[in-house]
Amino acid sequence: MASLSTNENTPMNSPSPRNILRSQHVVQCDCDIQRLPFIKRYLTFATKSQITSCWKVQEWLKYLNFPRDAENVYHNLLRSSLDLQEFSNSVRQIELDLKRTYPDEVYFNTKEGEDSLRRVLVAYCKYDPNLGYVQGMNYIVGALLWHCTEVDAFWIFVGLMEKHELRDTYLPSFPGLSKHCQIIQLLTLEQLPNLHRHFAQFDVQCRMYATEWCFSLFGSVVPANEMVTVLDNFFQKGWIFFYKFVIYILKRLEKQLLEANDLADIIMPLKICHKSQREWKDFLLLLDNGRRSLTWEIMMNEVSEIVIDEDYIRYLHLHFDLDKAQFVSKRSN
Repeated sequence: MASLSTNENTPMNSPSPRNILRSQHVVQCDCDIQRLPFIKRYLTFATKSQITSCWKVQEWLKYLNFPRDAENVYHNLLRSSLDLQEFSNSVRQIELDLKRTYPDEVYFNTKEGEDSLRRVLVAYCKYDPNLGYVQGMNYIVGALLWHCTEVDAFWIFVGLMEKHELRDTYLPSFPGLSKHCQIIQLLTLEQLPNLHRHFAQFDVQCRMYATEWCFSLFGSVVPANEMVTVLDNFFQKGWIFFYKFVIYILKRLEKQLLEANDLADIIMPLKICHKSQREWKDFLLLLDNGRRSLTWEIMMNEVSEIVIDEDYIRYLHLHFDLDKAQFVSKRSN
């Protein structure tokens, strides 16, 4: 399909009390630059001001379908969302979460960065008013904006919500989260039976450690500039990749978790939340048993090597009742 990448220099005339529609988003990644010869790469770094989506985004777009007038639809959503009273609770939470989104990244602490993140999230609230905004969306949209124009980021996020079942996770009572946690528990029983028994002994529920991972697609753990590998894998494998990533973390931490004899001590190493670079660096050290050889790239390669029954996982997804938040047997008449 044709790229939805757009030049965002077009001024927006709709008024806003905070002028949030006037600042211009600048793509932060260096994916395109890294493909250039060394000398040209050096010169490009010195004058970097990217307003089009990178080549990685073109790959993601292949997995999704959007309306032909995607840019106009997005801008119309922004214009119509100026009356924020329609979903004031969502907007209030968005304002709180702007500062919490990749706080170590300078761009998201600038007016331009905050405005671009706010615009995409508010536009989604207008697009899907029955759902609105839920915490965790900010990390995913922030990771997309690292590589995308606002228009591309918005529609890719819509694609994740609708085609990749991400929306189920945020619905009232969180039925998607129930589905993913039940599958994680099954996989833990199969692949890590000792840890599964240990969790049962201390009443460790999957929701206690996996909720933030699920709501943010690991954006609450993985730095913004490294989320590209998570997104790459998720577009290719969907939730199967997510389950592999969870099992990978549990395998890496199994020895330490089995030695813990208290609920709080078991949960603590799994509750990493991205508040500073030191936190995720400490998390890598923890996964690597104190060594400093593990990188996000190595981790993603090792995650892809984990073997699970993918056909059975797909079967479970097809036989999950969102209303009942449980798996059901569908019999033919």
